[in-house]
Amino acid sequence: MQVTSVVGVATVLVATALAVAAPAAAQPSWEMPDVEGEVLQDAWDKVVSTTDGAVVPETATAEGPPFEQFNLTNWEVCSQSPDEGDEISAESPPELEVMRPGGC
Repeated sequence: MQVTSVVGVATVLVATALAVAAPAAAQPSWEMPDVEGEVLQDAWDKVVSTTDGAVVPETATAEGPPFEQFNLTNWEVCSQSPDEGDEISAESPPELEVMRPGGC
């Protein structure tokens, strides 16, 4: 009976040590590509392919009333946040401001 208690205590101590020593799982991040001035469809594809589909950009119209961007080929990226080379992740997806082609 005493051997079982010692083994049980040792198991708990080892499990605790492993839990304390294990680093928190880091969330993956990627480098933001330059998409400013591109057709929204191309910019969208570039962000998605850069992140292997883990990150989808958020979009908003640069001026005027908000429009849903159903046909991504009918929009041009006027600005992006973050800038090219900065870090993006699923927790902080990039934001693209868009207008109709030639409107930026």
